[in-house]
Amino acid sequence: MKTVHDGSTTGDTMMSSAGITDAEDGQLPRGILPTWAVFGVSLGILAPASTLALAIGVVVTIAGNLSWITWAVTSVLVLGFAGGIGWLAKRFTTTGGTYGLAARAAGKPAGFFVMVTHLASSLVAGPACVIGSAIYLDAFLQKVGLPASTWTLGICAGAVAVAVTALNLREVKLSAKLLLVIEFFTVAVIVVLLIVVLANSDTGPIDSRQFDFHGFSATAILATAGFSVFSLAGFDHAATLGREARHPKRAISFAVVGSVLACGVLYIVATYIIVLGFRGLPIENMNAPLDTLAEHNGIGWLGYLIDIGVAISFFGSTLGVMAGTSRTVYTLARDGLLPARLGKVSARHGTPAGAVTTLGAIYLVAGLLGVVVTAAETSYGLLGTYAGYMLIAAYGLTALAAGYCAVRSRSLRLGIGLATVLAAIGSVLVYWYSFNPFPSGARGVVAWIFFATVLGYIALYCYLRLRKQLVFARIGESDRRTTLEVDADEQAGAVR
Repeated sequence: MKTVHDGSTTGDTMMSSAGITDAEDGQLPRGILPTWAVFGVSLGILAPASTLALAIGVVVTIAGNLSWITWAVTSVLVLGFAGGIGWLAKRFTTTGGTYGLAARAAGKPAGFFVMVTHLASSLVAGPACVIGSAIYLDAFLQKVGLPASTWTLGICAGAVAVAVTALNLREVKLSAKLLLVIEFFTVAVIVVLLIVVLANSDTGPIDSRQFDFHGFSATAILATAGFSVFSLAGFDHAATLGREARHPKRAISFAVVGSVLACGVLYIVATYIIVLGFRGLPIENMNAPLDTLAEHNGIGWLGYLIDIGVAISFFGSTLGVMAGTSRTVYTLARDGLLPARLGKVSARHGTPAGAVTTLGAIYLVAGLLGVVVTAAETSYGLLGTYAGYMLIAAYGLTALAAGYCAVRSRSLRLGIGLATVLAAIGSVLVYWYSFNPFPSGARGVVAWIFFATVLGYIALYCYLRLRKQLVFARIGESDRRTTLEVDADEQAGAVR
């Protein structure tokens, strides 16, 4: 029996690809997810319905009538990120997501900084989605007669965190199916509303206010870029499915680029229509723009479907974020960078049970604090802003790692070159306009926390390089075995 480089045998590999021995060996199963399921995970985490319902209102409140430009700029920037990540996903398979890809493409330093920034973002993004789901569950319950209460919000947040954890402990294919069904239903309801708004517009489909560039301010347009990147992010969690995807190098690349492109176009068009529909309406109603538009256009009953649909969409996003983050945590544990118990895999379901239960506890506590300590909408916005700051760093570094890998391997082409340039220039511009002028109030506190975190990561990097060389040397190591095994599976499939 022929031996593979990591000490396993091709016979063992073939058995694992059938899903027989992987979980028993403490590893995730291989080859169980078709392309549509991988795309479903990516799209479900983006949760377009939740962005349409809540995030667009946050952006319009700050950027005004030209908010569609904010989404256009953000979409181009994130497409640059997605292009770099997709290019790497065609060459390397990983369960660590962008961390694993960056480590393989540009070495351990790149892997380290992508790891810490992306993990920080994910640990904040998950509770933010829990809070978003609780906000809309509470709104639905108020519509059916339950009085507004912080206790109700807390119960909703707790229920979402527990349910998401329970589902993530089951087979990942079930989660992927749920994500696709959830988004199809919720987006369909919102599209119906947008069509009604467009049809009822007194001025027709053309809104001259949204093409009036007098007094145009790049600062205003990009002031919410960190938050809008967060709203258009999460697609990269599909890259953690390197073992579980059936044809990972093709499926993951398609999922990360395709989901961003589809959602970017949707957000630009939807923002234009929402601003058009709000002509003459008070801007403070932007906290719940879709409900307001439904009432204003005589279809208030649709608000019931929107609220419950958006709550479920946020639930789906939380589900996907936990699925991706748990696999990154699983990979870090197998690399020896986190406690070994976080790398435990359920023998029954083949899911990273140790990581999932730990993340579930974090989501539960943070979600409850987010709705009890201050207004839930405020918590969602602040957590989303911090997550966006971290994601820009993680995505930008991964795209730069892809460009470096392309140059080093002499495979630089127009596509990856353009993605790298977009990522580099876009990241610099977004950070510049996010912090110049420096934000005030609570958003200023978030900015200072971001800078303090970055300094802490630099100090940790220096400590590991100088004092813990053996720990530093483990970065990205377990994914080398993943690539070997997946390549062996695909070669065996080609032979068969």
